[in-house]
Amino acid sequence: MKILVTGGAGFVGTNLCRKLTELGKSVISMDDYSSGKKKNHIEGVKYIDSDCRFINKLSQKPDVVFHLGEYSKVAPSFKDTKKIINTNMYSTANVIEYCKDNNIKIIYAASSTKHSNNGENQSPYAFSKSKNVELIKNYGKWFNLKYSICYFYNNYGPHHDTCGDGWETVISIFEKQRAENKPLTIVEPGTQTRNYTHVEDTVEGLIAAWKRTENDEYQLSSPEKYNMFELAKLFKCNYVMIPERPGDRLESEIGLNETYEKLNWKPVRKLADFINMKGENQ
Repeated sequence: MKILVTGGAGFVGTNLCRKLTELGKSVISMDDYSSGKKKNHIEGVKYIDSDCRFINKLSQKPDVVFHLGEYSKVAPSFKDTKKIINTNMYSTANVIEYCKDNNIKIIYAASSTKHSNNGENQSPYAFSKSKNVELIKNYGKWFNLKYSICYFYNNYGPHHDTCGDGWETVISIFEKQRAENKPLTIVEPGTQTRNYTHVEDTVEGLIAAWKRTENDEYQLSSPEKYNMFELAKLFKCNYVMIPERPGDRLESEIGLNETYEKLNWKPVRKLADFINMKGENQ
């Protein structure tokens, strides 16, 4: 069993590669290191430094593809439109074609931005992700492509500071600010709510989605939901307000029980436990 993880040196990809190797799988990572880091490499994983648009050049055909290797920032996507087109649209289209041509199941990391009010049109990033979902589902109808579409919700945990450019996860940003005794920066209005999911729960959900034979969509989210002020209380820190950013959403409408039942999976890790543990170690 050979498994390809695109974006395998990134935040979620690194945790997925580790879990798959622990399960005894042969894992290949394809990453262009625009966000991923070589310091994240897991022993036993074969790493290929390449953009996903060159997936056809793989010397070994995988049995399954976990496609995580896309541009994943909302606010900067208004400036990085060329990267969105090249990475999230052109490269992903090549991955989908490759999976179709080789009868390979694709597990796609979709964005929960789609599930907010008109969310798919709130940013170039969200638009690209929603169109990829449409393309995968249509390839399932047209060409019998096998797929699982998995929506992510504010992951946190090991390697969540991987991109290190100020646009990593909010938990990573707050964690760094607390360590430096700085006030937390809350984006206006502060009442926006988010679900927070430990990355190891997400990884277990991805694997469960892969093993389910039906083509389907899954909400890989913990039921834990906080607004920014509630999150600041968990960190026990003061905060300052910063201006609203383009593309931010107030909340997403999601139903989790259907995913939990289909996958026989449910997140078990708690955000408060993670924050308190990290605080004790700082």
